[in-house]
Amino acid sequence: MALLGLQLSLTSANNEAVEVYPRPDGTIYICGIGGSDYISTEDLKSGAFREECNAKESRVEAASMAFQGMSSLYDKVGELDRVQACMRPCPPDARPYMGPVPGFEGAYINAGHNCWGIAWAPACGKVMSELVTTGQADSVDISPFDPSRFTPSAGRGGRGRKRGSQSVGEQW
Repeated sequence: MALLGLQLSLTSANNEAVEVYPRPDGTIYICGIGGSDYISTEDLKSGAFREECNAKESRVEAASMAFQGMSSLYDKVGELDRVQACMRPCPPDARPYMGPVPGFEGAYINAGHNCWGIAWAPACGKVMSELVTTGQADSVDISPFDPSRFTPSAGRGGRGRKRGSQSVGEQW
């Protein structure tokens, strides 16, 4: 049985969100356990996590315990074979960037899906192929994911919702 494309989003008895991805080779990829630390723009620009991005032991243990509670097989014979951590791109409004890159004709972006990139990949691939071949997305309304939604527009007064000094959402 092919398990490609199967993804489960589960909540453990302790209310931890756990993403479970069974793989064709019999392994299971587990991620989740939210609550990531916020990394400031200044820290990223100065090189934070370029060389090393380590998993927090408490988060690894929480994910492992949560999955043990969900799987009687893993609870008895499962073993953790590796631990990894990474930086996941997530725009301020938690919606990915999908669509034309402002100011660059024929350039498109599809990024910032946070942990949902794996699950969204088929639909995003289809949308990107439509944009590249026809210049428009026909299968999905991508207006909520407009890459220019955080870009100040010429001629606008700069009024609207703000997060700190950054404009968020509709500006006028």
